[in-house]
Amino acid sequence: MNILYQLIRNENQKLYKRMRMWIFLGLIMVANILMGLFFHFLFKDTEFSFWDYVQVSSYVLLVIQLISIIIAGEIVSSEFERGTIKFLLIRPVKRVNILVSKYITVQANVFLLGMFQLFLSIINGLIFYGDTLFVLDQRVLVGLGSYLFQLIEIGIITSIAFGLSAITRNSVISIALPIFLVFTSSALMTLFQHYHVDAAKYLLFANTNLMPYFFGEPMFEGMTLLFSIVIIMIHMMLFFLLTGYLFTKKDVHV
Repeated sequence: MNILYQLIRNENQKLYKRMRMWIFLGLIMVANILMGLFFHFLFKDTEFSFWDYVQVSSYVLLVIQLISIIIAGEIVSSEFERGTIKFLLIRPVKRVNILVSKYITVQANVFLLGMFQLFLSIINGLIFYGDTLFVLDQRVLVGLGSYLFQLIEIGIITSIAFGLSAITRNSVISIALPIFLVFTSSALMTLFQHYHVDAAKYLLFANTNLMPYFFGEPMFEGMTLLFSIVIIMIHMMLFFLLTGYLFTKKDVHV
């Protein structure tokens, strides 16, 4: 356990030593400032409330999703591309521990970035709509639920980017493909729904959005919350097994 902790700490140090990560954090802050001002003037003198703002501010999570894909998509592949993977593999540490430490680093930062965004949205909400903070109704659950369920989706797509990073050892592929899926999967699932292709409910991206089970209805008949959780777990398990096998068994040439 101590070895895993040291590996995770090392990964985070490498991540935050790069100026790019601080630029990402600055980008999130700028996006929140602009959003706060935009909605303040757009909904001035209306009943737009603190919790309404928390809900709409969750759209900034798209920026965090793209940032997280970039982090996950190169955290393994960049080691191969720069040749630094040999310094990791010559250490008396199992490959699987290296892989697990990198995955935990990715998911921990997804959570931290999500909480950072929620914190900024709360600050903006208090500045512009603080007088409606204690107006508690369904909007509270919708606002917080927007963050929870989108973070789950981000965790899934970054898992795919991470797996591709370890399998392909190519940063371009492991970043570009998940971003392509982010912008096309929803339209594709809607197309399947329109033409009543019920078999599509077994696809991963038909199940990643769990919010309709609480605030709406599922895309296909017969889908339940448990069904979606099981489908997600099966896909993730198969992907993790493939990733782990190829990373631990495949020869390294740098």
